[in-house]
Amino acid sequence: MHKIKLSVCLAASTCLLLNTVFAQQKQVTKTPQDSLKQYYVKLIKSADPADKEKVSQGLKNLSNTASEQDLILAMSLYSINKEDRRSDSLLKIGVERYPKGRLAMIQSYNKAVGTKSAAAEKKKWYTEWIAMFPAPQKDRDIVYDYALSEVANGYATEKNLPETQKWIGQIENPGYKSMMEMVTGQTFLQQKDTVAAEKMIRNAVLRAKNSYATSEDPGAKGNYMSGVSTLANVLYLQGKYAEALEYATVAYKEGNQKNVQIRTVYALVLSSTGKEVDALPIMEDLIKNGIANEEVKKALKRVYTSAKGSTEDFVAYERDLNNQLIKKISEDVAKQMISEESPKFSLKDLNGKTVSLDGLKGKVVVLDFWATWCGPCKKSFPAMQKAVNKYQKDKDVCFLFIDTWERGGDPKESVKSFIEENKYTFQVLLDNTTTNVVGKFGISGIPAKFVIDGKGKIRFKLTGFSGGDDAAVAELSAMIENARKS
Repeated sequence: MHKIKLSVCLAASTCLLLNTVFAQQKQVTKTPQDSLKQYYVKLIKSADPADKEKVSQGLKNLSNTASEQDLILAMSLYSINKEDRRSDSLLKIGVERYPKGRLAMIQSYNKAVGTKSAAAEKKKWYTEWIAMFPAPQKDRDIVYDYALSEVANGYATEKNLPETQKWIGQIENPGYKSMMEMVTGQTFLQQKDTVAAEKMIRNAVLRAKNSYATSEDPGAKGNYMSGVSTLANVLYLQGKYAEALEYATVAYKEGNQKNVQIRTVYALVLSSTGKEVDALPIMEDLIKNGIANEEVKKALKRVYTSAKGSTEDFVAYERDLNNQLIKKISEDVAKQMISEESPKFSLKDLNGKTVSLDGLKGKVVVLDFWATWCGPCKKSFPAMQKAVNKYQKDKDVCFLFIDTWERGGDPKESVKSFIEENKYTFQVLLDNTTTNVVGKFGISGIPAKFVIDGKGKIRFKLTGFSGGDDAAVAELSAMIENARKS
């Protein structure tokens, strides 16, 4: 589940994702290395050539020491200094020099994390891994909790509640334990096992409440309120409306009322407890801002009828909400329009057909750079599919989904399998380190989307969608129509 990052590395497609010791180790007091890192970070930010020379010489010295801690520090600083090749090479040296060290431990962990193997195989991996890299008695690295959660998540995927609870029970970090109870609870919820989901999420909420009451972490309240809202949703799905309303009310009145999940759950619970008049304005706001889910949209007519006493004028009312969304987004999009020459490219799709930008002159082209490991990329795909469906008969609009920065060997089969499993009708092109189209577009992170007009000019750039699916489709549609007119 958790790849761990230490350096940005040579390229995202080949990067060993490792976490810095500074971010992961539980350090109550500052160490000499903390101070040394701050010193070099300050020098790195300096424009003085003398400081640049100090950085260069200092990193060479750190790289040549016999301490793994110094080597890790050098890797981190090389990454900050945008010398990723050096950072990547030090990683290899560190693993070879310290085969039982932290770098080797994390590299071994990363090779197994996120695999689709069965829970029993994950358990076998963990047993071998922990024997090779035993956990210390104190100041245990959180990577050990990550490894336990990998097995726990495997059992949750297989709908095995007792084993899930057993493995999560071994996690030491209370905040992370709460998070994993929430994550696996969501897994059970996706499997429509609301009983198991409720058990896991109740535990998560209790831990989050304790953390909120005692922690100085500014994010503790948000975590707690999000958990309370999630528990309210589970209770709502079970038909326990009265209890669901108690939790939903706490999340809404004491939490962040801008949070879409909190507002959505509160509105749905209100609508199921005879409080349609209170639910209606919340639902209206969700819909006209394009962030309402399908359940809210389906409930709207019932709630409107109950609140107003009849269905009269409902059609006009619903149309007006949608028009408000389209108008707002169209006005915002018009301000974002640019005009830049698009890089030319030629790539093969999953069927081996070559597609080039030159061959699409006269068409509005939507590019979506993504990868199978990229969560935000995949999160936007349901909305992208709706946009593809909307324009599927329009011969002047073309969508290209450029898979890039994939990890491992030939990504073609895994990409093809992902697209087919999710029943997406995307035309996928395959980018790699040789073609490097992602580099031609100057992309530093994915997802990244571009809308190119018929003359080959980039008219819009975006890294993601801020709203729900309706807002995303409306936003992309407005961009396409503006590009069409240019």
